[in-house]
Amino acid sequence: MVPVFASGERFTRGVLWRIHQDGVAPSHVFGTIHVADPRLAELPTPVRQAFDEASSMMVEYFADAYGKERFLEAAMYLDRQTLEETIGRKDFDRVLEFLAPIGLSREFVNKLKPWGVLINLRNPRGAGGASLDAQLFGLARRRRLPLEMMENVEEQVFTFDEFPVDSQIALLRHSLTHHREMLELSERTVEAYLARDLAAIWKLQEDYSRRNPEIASHNAVFQKRVLFDRSVVMAFRMQRGLRRGRAFVALGALHLHGDKGVLALLEEDGYRAERVF
Repeated sequence: MVPVFASGERFTRGVLWRIHQDGVAPSHVFGTIHVADPRLAELPTPVRQAFDEASSMMVEYFADAYGKERFLEAAMYLDRQTLEETIGRKDFDRVLEFLAPIGLSREFVNKLKPWGVLINLRNPRGAGGASLDAQLFGLARRRRLPLEMMENVEEQVFTFDEFPVDSQIALLRHSLTHHREMLELSERTVEAYLARDLAAIWKLQEDYSRRNPEIASHNAVFQKRVLFDRSVVMAFRMQRGLRRGRAFVALGALHLHGDKGVLALLEEDGYRAERVF
């Protein structure tokens, strides 16, 4: 078994990994980035080759019509509560300003929970192109490849809807007042991803929290819920496909990083991870 500290040191670069286990055909784990950007318009050749050789695909989650409707419902207040009452008139007006390009009505925005707004602010639109996740999903559908999800819509909802409200509000207000800096962070994250540098992506997040100590504790809660807790679940559930062999698993790249990532967790369970790209 590979020591945990060694795994953590290893899993700092690379977005495509071959996963081995004795007696089973190798599978691949691919770290994506959940943004649409023209620089991601084509899958890198090693990734496409691994995908073309796969007999099944697993993803974190991909919403069908019901999933989209359920997630939107969860992101909205269903009682008399409003966003303006929750965050105050000044911040609400700023939310309207930032979301104006999306074309949402004032009434609609006023029913969004803070995390519903935050997701839109942290995923800027207008870059063009399809995300890697969407590209892979489309390719899998065209190949009629068996497709499994590691999470369902209720687990996705739980991740965000049970996030402490004070942290939701703190992170939303910070995003409103540091919007340009957040966009710059997103751009640098894409650049680090294109360089396949997981450690650089991680450092960008750490440095941002260090420069903004007022949200460090809230970011830590967010990181635990969205990254670490889900990595444990996904490392367990992806083994359904890995045991069959020739699986292609796609999930956010930061889930690969370090001694708490899925690659280190898989090695603890007896698998071997070898970087391909």
